[in-house]
Amino acid sequence: MGGIPAILIAEVRTAFQSCARQYASTRKTQFTTLRPLLKRPQHARRTDNLPIQVVHSQLQAQKKAQSPPTLPSGPQAGKELVPVEKEERAIDNGRKVEVPLKVIPKAEIAPNLTLSPKERLHIEQLTRRLPPRPEPKVYKTRLRIYNAGNGRIYMLTFLRFTTIIALCFVTVIVVPAHWMNGSSLWLVTGLWLAAFIPFAFMNWTLRPMVTEVFLRLPPSVQHSPKLAMDYAKSLPADAVLDLRFMRASTLTDLVSLKIANTRPVKSGFRPVSFEWFGPLVERGGFLRRNPTQFYVRPESATGKAARDVTPGIWSKVYQRLTGVDSSAVSKWRR
Repeated sequence: MGGIPAILIAEVRTAFQSCARQYASTRKTQFTTLRPLLKRPQHARRTDNLPIQVVHSQLQAQKKAQSPPTLPSGPQAGKELVPVEKEERAIDNGRKVEVPLKVIPKAEIAPNLTLSPKERLHIEQLTRRLPPRPEPKVYKTRLRIYNAGNGRIYMLTFLRFTTIIALCFVTVIVVPAHWMNGSSLWLVTGLWLAAFIPFAFMNWTLRPMVTEVFLRLPPSVQHSPKLAMDYAKSLPADAVLDLRFMRASTLTDLVSLKIANTRPVKSGFRPVSFEWFGPLVERGGFLRRNPTQFYVRPESATGKAARDVTPGIWSKVYQRLTGVDSSAVSKWRR
């Protein structure tokens, strides 16, 4: 058979070109197999002429480069140190505190909010403050170790009050009456001195009388009766005593002094047991001078006066103040 004539082939090609021009969206666009209609990306153009195995290996390499590094496993896992990124935390700052469950109350953050026990413990650990510790209960700040007795205290008050009333009566009524009646100055002065001398003598004589003695306790022994008794039975040199005495106006007052600043002393004119030779805690004012000599009995009073007195301490304190054993004095008096 002979080949197809060239004229027939040219006519068929001309017919196809005319049909393409008729159905194209624009006259400029032509259907052809010589050039692509759309532009391909650059990496696609690179891989057009490569085998499929090479393209697959390149895609796997790109995925490995974009994925985060993984920790090594197996026998070589401990040879290299790989830095671990810090996890982002909203509340936790990294500290660990052990909190007992008994201290943590029930969390009430919101009425309809339910939290797991771990979340509740974490929030309570970071936000809750522990309640302040209660202050230790104080047993006593000072101990009453001596009482002169209710009867002696009443007698001292009566003697002072009597002299004060007598002096006031003479000064306000007797002396002005004699002066207005024309009595001499010597008589008026003698009448006033007759009332003032008993008042001054009574005040000077009864000034050293101590009605009560208190032992101050340091803060370290104020919380336990046992520690307080141990401190009272073995007094240090800086132990402080509070002595209650009566002023000339029959009002009571306190004077504080250390045992180390006292020494025994005696007087033939008024009752005195010891005196101070060091600084007083409070000296007093010009018109209200505190006494410097004091008188105490070897034994504390009994009966109702002994209700608030701590027994077993005064005998040792009396020996430290006067240098005399109270038991020996009691036997000599008997």
